[in-house]
Amino acid sequence: MSEQVLNDQALIEMADQLKKTYDEITFKLEKLQLENIELKKHLVSAYGFCRVLDMISTDSYDIQPEILILIETLRAYLSTIMDNTIFN
Repeated sequence: MSEQVLNDQALIEMADQLKKTYDEITFKLEKLQLENIELKKHLVSAYGFCRVLDMISTDSYDIQPEILILIETLRAYLSTIMDNTIFN
């Protein structure tokens, strides 16, 4: 009889440990999902800002060509990241 009680107690302890581990993993997963959403929001904002900067810079004749190339390169880079991260 005492062996049965010991087995029941061990089973309860294992179940409690599994529940605790599950809760920790679930918490970490939810935190990572929220961080992922925030990072995507920042990326979309940066991409939008870069697009506006690109549109403004192409209409201006006072900007040096090197700066225009950097802006276009940044826009293309962010566009690729958007395609790979946000849209897929």
